[in-house]
Amino acid sequence: MANTTSIASLRAKLWYKELFADVQTMLFMKRFMGEGANNPIQVVRDLQKQAGNYIEFGLSTKLSGDGVTGDDELEGNEEEILTYQNELAIDQLRHAVRLKGRMDEKKVAYKMRKDAKEKLKIWWAERIDREILWKLSGATAKTFANTPTAPSSNRSIWAGNAGADNSLTASMIMDTKCLDAAKELALTSTPKVRPIKMENSQETGESKYICIMHPYQFSALRKDPVYAQIQREANVRGSSNPLMSGAVAEYNGIIIYQHELAYTFTNTGTVAVGRALLMGQQAGIFGVGEDERWTEEEKDYKNKWGIAAGRIFGVIKPVFNSEDYGIITIATAAAKATTA
Repeated sequence: MANTTSIASLRAKLWYKELFADVQTMLFMKRFMGEGANNPIQVVRDLQKQAGNYIEFGLSTKLSGDGVTGDDELEGNEEEILTYQNELAIDQLRHAVRLKGRMDEKKVAYKMRKDAKEKLKIWWAERIDREILWKLSGATAKTFANTPTAPSSNRSIWAGNAGADNSLTASMIMDTKCLDAAKELALTSTPKVRPIKMENSQETGESKYICIMHPYQFSALRKDPVYAQIQREANVRGSSNPLMSGAVAEYNGIIIYQHELAYTFTNTGTVAVGRALLMGQQAGIFGVGEDERWTEEEKDYKNKWGIAAGRIFGVIKPVFNSEDYGIITIATAAAKATTA
């Protein structure tokens, strides 16, 4: 009797497809990612099609002159179109699980794969979310592929009108004044932070901003009486737009999310600080150089399995003319809620 067995190389391909399908499902930032410009995180795949580890892209500003009237000379009064460029680098990121051995695990290969896939799935989802949030928040110590720039002061809001991260005190918490100031700054900056056009038929013609904040900041926001009153009267209800998926509230045309991986740090005054992100179009760029890979190797005379997964990518926050382009940061105190 002949037994039909599966092909090892195809099994590996199946597992990597399943792994990264699961990662995409778990990925918090996925709802904000797309290949068009009308996305908070624009996905760029140019380097999948050609060699290289950098992408150059630019921004042209809109015309701002007054023009000429009547028979005044137009020649010699033309306006220059200002252009700026940004560079995005990609790099390889990998992680692996190495099992101790057959005697220790007492598992067949498929169970080993399943265990490794679960561990790698959680790691990859959190790592990509962190990478995007770090880069957009200007966490300058997080230098994988691209070194992020600190938030530009002209595109930043501080609670209590503090004016700097190190000036924040514990009482300067997230509230509606912070959100109002951030939206106002987004609309009036040059160039302005363009809101995201809601493409679902229920919201045709509407444009909104996205705000991601740490749960500690959201807990503070919920205590704001202005916010509480508005939420009682007109909270997010029943929208089928993908950008509304997982949203905790909407305020003043800002769709609000909370996430535990939002960037926090301690300032020189030992105050816990959170950087919330008000995002418009192209707040970040996610460059893809190579799709995911799944690799399995037998070690120690086939007694141990080593299982690895990796991809080549990079993330930046676009900065043009020394100013953040599609994002406003909101820095506030972000202390853990107390029950006192």
